Amino acid sequence: MLSVLRMSLMGSPEPGGTAVGESSSPGDEFWKTRSPDRRLARWVSFYLAFQRIAPVPETRTVAALNSVVVVIDLDTPVRHQVSGSPLATVSPVVGLSNTPMTYTRVGRERGIVIELTPLGARALFGLPLREISRTIVRFEDLLGTRACLLREELQEARDSNHRFRILDRRLSSWLLNEPEMPKSLDRSWRSLTISGGAVKVDDLAERAGLSRQYLATRFHREVGLPPKVVGRIARCHRAIRLLTGACPPPLPRLAALCGYTDQAHLNRDFRLLIGRTPTALLRPGSATDLYLGSLISLRPTPPTGTNLESGCPIP
Repeated sequence: MLSVLRMSLMGSPEPGGTAVGESSSPGDEFWKTRSPDRRLARWVSFYLAFQRIAPVPETRTVAALNSVVVVIDLDTPVRHQVSGSPLATVSPVVGLSNTPMTYTRVGRERGIVIELTPLGARALFGLPLREISRTIVRFEDLLGTRACLLREELQEARDSNHRFRILDRRLSSWLLNEPEMPKSLDRSWRSLTISGGAVKVDDLAERAGLSRQYLATRFHREVGLPPKVVGRIARCHRAIRLLTGACPPPLPRLAALCGYTDQAHLNRDFRLLIGRTPTALLRPGSATDLYLGSLISLRPTPPTGTNLESGCPIP
């Protein structure tokens, strides 16, 4: 998982297999992102190849997410849980969660991240996502022999681009012909995430032609979290995008723009969902890495001289 202060997707990955980000530093860190094949766009958000070496233990946090994150380890990492769901130490699958998870790692870490939409995770694993929500399980426990063979194939690949092509090929063969979750649920999830949580559950139910209770029950079972919780996470993600934009609004204005009652409400949701306040999120010199998912477009560092309380550049 990569640092919020180092990694910048600079917008959503372009569809069709375009490399959208790459970074390296000698002997320490390498990462490269790429979008999936166009045919997989509804199922897969993005791929990320990474390599890091930490001579001393480092702390990482995975924020509350509205997607499913699959980590395929190509080496055997050393990870220890600090807080959150119990940690699968090798090739973990992180289900949708409304709380952050913190762990430490040390030594060499090399692998691939696949971020799946709920539609993709439901098709790949063949089970309602409520069964893996708020949990972290091993990839092999969910996909069996296919997971082992995929890991071996990725280990033998020449480079990251070769690994991305392998993922396109394997996931296309596994996903494109699998049964899908009901379209009404997929559309509801997309409406919540795209709107930043601004769509009401009553409106989602009306669009789907379902009762509010029926939609909420089916959504929770198939997607993994209740629609109100997915909307809450999406609202926090929208606030982060605005906060890390070229000219972030003052925090009271940010709270109002994103539908929070006040700044205290904004701060509380940030702490509960990502483990820190808005100002702490972009504090220079933070030693804690934070994974926020592909739906967040982040600048590598906050704008120089920006006062987040006033929202105005400091002369």
